[in-house]
Amino acid sequence: MLIVFFYTEKDTLIGSTKLAYTPFLSMSSGCPVQYSSMSIVKVRHNTVLCLLALLTALPAQWVHAKNFIGYTGKGWVSDFGVLRGQCDAKGVQGEALKGTLVQQMAHVQSGPAFQSIFPQSTLVDALAVDSHCFGHTMELVPSGQAVRWLNPVNGVGVYLSPGAKSDTCRTFLAVTIVNGEKKKFRGEVCSPSKGAWQIQ
Repeated sequence: MLIVFFYTEKDTLIGSTKLAYTPFLSMSSGCPVQYSSMSIVKVRHNTVLCLLALLTALPAQWVHAKNFIGYTGKGWVSDFGVLRGQCDAKGVQGEALKGTLVQQMAHVQSGPAFQSIFPQSTLVDALAVDSHCFGHTMELVPSGQAVRWLNPVNGVGVYLSPGAKSDTCRTFLAVTIVNGEKKKFRGEVCSPSKGAWQIQ
């Protein structure tokens, strides 16, 4: 918890050169706790520096709070754009190359049903983009909304709209665009474990 107290004399103008008489700064960051006869501008400057130092010292679990709770009950640090209707496919590809996607995004397990929708996803990073954008959409996006992405590896465009949820399953409508040709798919995905989905 951060508490900042200031007492300044007629501190009404930004950039004022009035002196701040013994303002008191209380925080747990190890910053100086008292300024004596220091200009208001200097006090403000030092306070900003102390606040920045405090933010960098926050525990990792606070900085990387899992603010996005999915349908499977798992928390995620980022929505990768799906809640705004556009999966960040290039960002997903970049994380896939680092090998960190499983911890950051939900995914749809690859299998015959998945390959029938995404037959072009043979390369590992192409598969990762479609699998994780699909999974994260089913995990986070409310029914009736749509998410789009363009796979940067194979150029396949995807439109995905998740439907109703019952227990651990959701329906979906998907459209893929390959070389200008559209194909529609309807189906259901179920979640065998938190963060993982499987097309039925």
